[in-house]
Amino acid sequence: MFEKTAEIITRKLQENNKINSEQYEICRFGFKQGLTIILNAITMIAIGAVMCELWQTIIFMIAYVPLRSNAGGYHAKTATRCYVYSILLMIAVLLAIKHLILTRFICIIILTISDIIIILLAPVEDTNKLLDSMEKVVYKKRTLIITASESIICCISIILELQKVYLCIILVLTVMAIILCAGKLKNSKLKFSNNVH
Repeated sequence: MFEKTAEIITRKLQENNKINSEQYEICRFGFKQGLTIILNAITMIAIGAVMCELWQTIIFMIAYVPLRSNAGGYHAKTATRCYVYSILLMIAVLLAIKHLILTRFICIIILTISDIIIILLAPVEDTNKLLDSMEKVVYKKRTLIITASESIICCISIILELQKVYLCIILVLTVMAIILCAGKLKNSKLKFSNNVH
């Protein structure tokens, strides 16, 4: 998405002797990723503000980003597609927060099912970023810590009847469970098609 911009910034740094040729690719990738993250954050906050759900958007992002980074799951083929999917996801989540009416019992069931799926499946690697056995152990451990922490906060919020807070966290964990299932399915299909060919 920001290929040309990242290329221009990195080239300028190299021309000014701030980086050498060995650092070029790392810096270019870093700028591209950084610009993408900034765009995503600004877009999500703008959507939250427009939908009058700004602090819910912030809670969702704080809970979602570390879990997504460690648990993995489905990834779109292009950065543009990923950006569009992220926008649609945020809109769907905020509409759910605004309009969903769930009993505490239903919330606990959804939370439990989502937690079980995340615990069983994570981390789900992408074909573009395969994980070695050590990375799998590290990402699994981090995912379990984050999931447990968020689930505890969710349960406390349910007890304190902070509906918007626990709905945000339940939706994070539910979305994450769906993304992991989609990622597993995508990887299985790719393995099957590779075996056929």
